[in-house]
Amino acid sequence: MSDDRYAAFLRCSNEELQNPELSLDRQLRNCQAALARWGGRIVAVYYEIETGTSRYEDRGATSPQALAPIGIPRAGDLHDLVNHAHRSPRPFTRVVVESISRLTRSSLVAFQLEDQFKQLGIGLHCADEPFEESFGSIVLRHLNIGIAVGYYRNLMKASRQGYETATRQGWHMGGVACYGYQLTPHPHPNTHKARRGLVRHTLDLDQIRAPVVRRIFDEYLYGTRGLTEIRDLLNRDPERFPPPTAPDPARALGVWSRASIWEILRNPKYTGYQVWNRRARKQGRGRHNPPEQWVWSDAPGHPPIISRPEYDQVQAKAAQNARSRRNNSGGLPRKKTEYLFRGRLVCGCCGLRMWGSRPAHPYYRCLVSHQRGANIPPEHPRTVNLGEGLLAEATTTFLSRAVYGPDRLAYWTQVLGAADQPDAAAPVRARMTEIEHASADSERRLRNQVLALEDDQITAPARRRISDRIAELEQEIAGHQASLGKLRAELDATPPDAPTVADVLDRLPVIGDRLQDFSQPELRRLFDSLDLMITYDPVRHAARVTIRLVSDDGGLRGSGRCPRQDSNLRPTAPEAVALSPELRGRGNAERMVPARPVSR
Repeated sequence: MSDDRYAAFLRCSNEELQNPELSLDRQLRNCQAALARWGGRIVAVYYEIETGTSRYEDRGATSPQALAPIGIPRAGDLHDLVNHAHRSPRPFTRVVVESISRLTRSSLVAFQLEDQFKQLGIGLHCADEPFEESFGSIVLRHLNIGIAVGYYRNLMKASRQGYETATRQGWHMGGVACYGYQLTPHPHPNTHKARRGLVRHTLDLDQIRAPVVRRIFDEYLYGTRGLTEIRDLLNRDPERFPPPTAPDPARALGVWSRASIWEILRNPKYTGYQVWNRRARKQGRGRHNPPEQWVWSDAPGHPPIISRPEYDQVQAKAAQNARSRRNNSGGLPRKKTEYLFRGRLVCGCCGLRMWGSRPAHPYYRCLVSHQRGANIPPEHPRTVNLGEGLLAEATTTFLSRAVYGPDRLAYWTQVLGAADQPDAAAPVRARMTEIEHASADSERRLRNQVLALEDDQITAPARRRISDRIAELEQEIAGHQASLGKLRAELDATPPDAPTVADVLDRLPVIGDRLQDFSQPELRRLFDSLDLMITYDPVRHAARVTIRLVSDDGGLRGSGRCPRQDSNLRPTAPEAVALSPELRGRGNAERMVPARPVSR
C-alpha cells in the first residue's frame, strides 16, 4: 500500500461561516496523519469553499477572491477531481477526505460519487473510518452520512426558529436597512460576541429618505400618478429624492426605477413591524414567499412610516390593477362614460377612491359591501353617493373665485394669514449634512492620492492610475458641490406668503364665472394641470380640495388651455403652493387650510 497515490479532497463552508485557511489546513493534516498509518502519499489536493448541501451540478462556484489567501497548491474542485479520475493513466488510485461530511452533506451525492469511484477502481476513504472495507465500515459510512444530513437539517431548523423568535421580538435579521430606515446598534446579549464587537440592530427613521417613502405611498394611494409617473417625479429632483443604493455596486442604477418603487410599496416593514421570510433566498433563488409564510413581529419594532391599513390598501389596489389588466381582453368597442372627476375623488370615511356610475345622470359611489380596504371605520355609511353635477358646480365655483376670480388675492391673503406653515427644511438640512460628509471624505481621499503621487519611487503605470483616480475624485467633489448649491437655494427659499402667492396668481388669467361654460374635456385638462384632488366627507356633506399652483420643477400650473395665458411664464416662488379649502353645499368656502401637495 506504500505505492498508493492519493488525491485529497478538502471542503469548508463559505468564508462567512468559517476560516478557510485554518479549516483546510486542519483537514489536510488529518488526511496526512491517516496516510501515515495506512501508507501511501498525496499527489494532488482538490478543495472548495462552499456549502456541502449543494447539488453536484451546482458545485465548483468558489470565487477566486476566496481562494487567493489559501497557501495549499490546488489541483481543482470536485468536478475536476471526478474528471481527472476518468483520465488514462489515472493520476491517483485513491481519494481521501477527513470525513464523509467534508465531501458532501447530501446522501444522494455521497452515494453517487462513491459508486462512480468504485466503478473506476478508485477507493474513497475517510480519515475517521477504518481503511479496510467490511460490514462494520459500510454501516459506519452510512451512519456518518445520516449523521451529517441529520445534523445539517437540525441545525437549519434551530437556526430558522432563532430567526423567527428574533423577528417576533422586533430585531433586524441581517442585511442592509430598507430605504427610509437606518440601522441602530444595540449591545449583544451574548458576552462572548459582545467582546468581539458584535451587536444587534433595530431600524430607525432616516430623516432624509423617510419623507420620500411617505411621498411614494401618498402618490400611489391618494394621488393620480402610476409607477411610471412617480418614477419620473422622483428622478426630476435627485437631491430632494435621493435614489436607493443597491448593495451590489455592479447593479446600482443611480436613478429611480419602477422596480425600486414597487419594492418599496410592497415592503411591509414600513408599517413599523419587523417582517422576515418574505423571500426564499436559499432554495427559491429570491422568489417571493406567500404572505402566509411571512413572520411578523408581535408588536411594532421601529417607527412606522405608514399604517397597516394603508399597506393593505396598497396591496388591494395593486391586486385590483392586476385583475383589471388580465380581464382587459378586448372585444367589441362600446361607448364609455367619461367622468369629470375620474381618479380625483376619494371618500373621506375610508380614504378609497369613489367610482363612477350612471343609471340616469353620472354620480360617484362608495359602498361598504364592496370591502375594498381593510379596517373600514364603523361610522362609514353603507352607501355614499355624490352627483357629478353638484360636485362640478361647487368645484368650478370655488376655482372661479379663489384661483381665476378678480378677488382671489384677498381670498388667499385671508387663508394664508390664518394658516400654520409646516417647516419642511429639516430633511433638506439633513441631506446637506450627508452630502457634506461625502464631499469631505472625497477630499480626504484626494489628498491621499496627491501625497502618493509625490513619491519619487512610484512607477509610471501606477502614476497614471493615480492621476486617473485624482480626476475621478475631482469630478465627484464637483458633483457634491453642485448638489449642495441646489439644496442651499432650496433652503434659502422663504415659505409661501401672501406676496409670493400674489405673484403666482398674477400670472394666471382672470376667467371668473366663464369657467362654468368650459366643456368637460377643457375642465379635465384644467384639473390635470392643477393636480386637483377632492376628498368628500359624506357626514358633513363637505369636500376638501387640494390643488398645486407651482410644479416640482418650478413651472406654473393651472395655466393649461386657459385663454390669454403665456405658458412660458414661470413664477419666482421656489416651492409649490398647496391650497386646500373646504367646500360646502354649492361651493361656499367654510374653512380654508393650506396643506401639502398630497394630503389625506
